[in-house]
Amino acid sequence: MLVLEINDAEIVLGRDGEVLYRQPGVAVVDPDGAVFGHQALARSRLHPQQTHNAFWQRLNADPVTPAGPGVANQADLVYLQLGSIRAAAGLDLPGNDRTAVVVAAPATLAPEQLAVLLGIAHEAGFDVVAIVDSAVAAACLQPLAGRCRVVDVSLHRSLVTQLDIDDAEEAMLCRTAVDEIPAAGYAVLVEGWVDVVADRFVDGTRFDPLRIAETEQQVYDQVVAGIQAGGPELTIEIVHGDVTRRVSVSRHALAEKSRQRYDLLARSIGDPTTLAISHRVQRLPGLASFLQELGHDLRPLSTTAVATGIAEHAARFEPPTGEARGRKAGARLVTALPARREGASGAIRRRPPTHLLCGTLAVSLGDDTSAREHPGCMGGSPGFRILRREGGFAVAPSPGAAVSLNGSPIDFEHPAESGDAIVSGGNQFNLITVVDPTGADDGA
Repeated sequence: MLVLEINDAEIVLGRDGEVLYRQPGVAVVDPDGAVFGHQALARSRLHPQQTHNAFWQRLNADPVTPAGPGVANQADLVYLQLGSIRAAAGLDLPGNDRTAVVVAAPATLAPEQLAVLLGIAHEAGFDVVAIVDSAVAAACLQPLAGRCRVVDVSLHRSLVTQLDIDDAEEAMLCRTAVDEIPAAGYAVLVEGWVDVVADRFVDGTRFDPLRIAETEQQVYDQVVAGIQAGGPELTIEIVHGDVTRRVSVSRHALAEKSRQRYDLLARSIGDPTTLAISHRVQRLPGLASFLQELGHDLRPLSTTAVATGIAEHAARFEPPTGEARGRKAGARLVTALPARREGASGAIRRRPPTHLLCGTLAVSLGDDTSAREHPGCMGGSPGFRILRREGGFAVAPSPGAAVSLNGSPIDFEHPAESGDAIVSGGNQFNLITVVDPTGADDGA
């Protein structure tokens, strides 16, 4: 099943767990035509007047200025990026003019925008069989007690979607409200971080990289790449006039720059509650740890949470038998999916970990196990602890430490399970479960 996730911070097309396309909803339009995604982002500071990054949010016929070949309005840009998605995913082969797809979209899209999206998708060769609320799809496999909020970020706003589990015989996770915070969009956050880096260059090298388009583009590219990569510090290097200049900026400094915007997001969320946070939110410097410090119970979502949630309920999105293909309208809008209640018998549970393995040595887990004191460490200084929490364990990074969990950098206390891999201080650790072969104590 093909799933198209509409979030202009990264438009994602996937099939059965395989990512076919993951690029931002950004375009550069010039007399030669339009380019999209990473290619456009890499030219955005060189050609700011020709750069457009709001067409997925607008989804309307507002004019594009300056126009270009085949580009007169915002809808044209959506159509053309869908075409580039088909090409990149290998869907534009001869004889393959129609492709069925489930679209995952945020709750902020108005009905008229959804209608425009259906029409554009049809013209681009996609038959949309259902439009599913992104937050519902992402959180439907999370074990929940009754209510949660899903926090996500797109280019021009952060979104807080409230979900509730109804009391029907088949408990359903339903979207009940959504709040958007324009002041905490990804694009404006990046602008602030670019300013921090530029200030460091001015203070340390007496060179302002924002005065020249080429050096501004270099800074922008490396800031975006550094945020995606994680790590406690970003090293930014610019080359101009045969001179190389370099500065380092901590993620903590970037988080402090964004603190007021994070405060606005936190006020929108309100009192401590259960928060399912997208992988995009987890990447933002200091935001997840800030929300955790406010008392929220964080439920981290994976990069494939939306697609996995939809795949779990694939039968609900299959077109009825005999339905004609190629229809322009008729896609179902889905804002509720079966819930996975906390502690439900159907929930998949792995054995809890009993030991922390590094190299060939494993130490048993106590209430507070320090990786730095692990006898299997070969140099380096791993900066995390494994803490016993109610119902399991958690990985707790030390402030400013570089810690990666299952390949993704984390800077907040993250739930941990047997089988997790943790990298820090040049060492790899694994959480494992040791069982008694006699069955006297199976570690559960």
